[in-house]
Amino acid sequence: MIKDKNNMSYKDFLMLQETERSRIAEDLHDTTVQELVSLSQKLDLANLYFDKDVTQARLELISAKKQIKDIIEDIRNTIYDLRPMSFDDFGWDASIERLYRDVDQKSDMNVTFDIDSINSVDNVIQITVYRILREAVTNVYKHAKASRLYVTLHIQNKEIYLEIRDDGIGIQSDIKENHFGMQFMREKVKLLNGSIAVDTGNTGTTVIVTIPIG
Repeated sequence: MIKDKNNMSYKDFLMLQETERSRIAEDLHDTTVQELVSLSQKLDLANLYFDKDVTQARLELISAKKQIKDIIEDIRNTIYDLRPMSFDDFGWDASIERLYRDVDQKSDMNVTFDIDSINSVDNVIQITVYRILREAVTNVYKHAKASRLYVTLHIQNKEIYLEIRDDGIGIQSDIKENHFGMQFMREKVKLLNGSIAVDTGNTGTTVIVTIPIG
């Protein structure tokens, strides 16, 4: 059986790629496509109002313009996720700061990041951990209906310890096992020979990831 450098079978590696493609497709459908549908409806309304209520037509156009900016930002974030080389350009610290700003600006949550720099760790591990972290955080602000999000990441006992905790509505059991986002995180953790644990209920969810680096 063909193995990669992390002892993952070639079949598992292909499954990881397919999971990531599915996650991207789901994200595009849930965000970009839905935003474009809404934008089209706004423009249709503006067109109808032009002959009857110019003021309302202008309001619809202003709203549409803002929505276009949001769509552009969503697409940029997707491209950012797909380009590991951007990590070489900005590094771990800047990428984490960008993620914090994105979440803080897009959500009404009280967001706390207590994250150590891992610049001394292998670049592939940095990128993979960042993607796991970003996926978990994105799931919280899109689906958890949480008021608080706490993220901590430290290196201890030759392991990266990552914890993402929220006070939201929890994850349904079928989504916990089968949702593309959860599959993506599990496969990424598996690629690095790590472990992931998810504790969820109606008072919130805690995701704990450990990655060996020694």
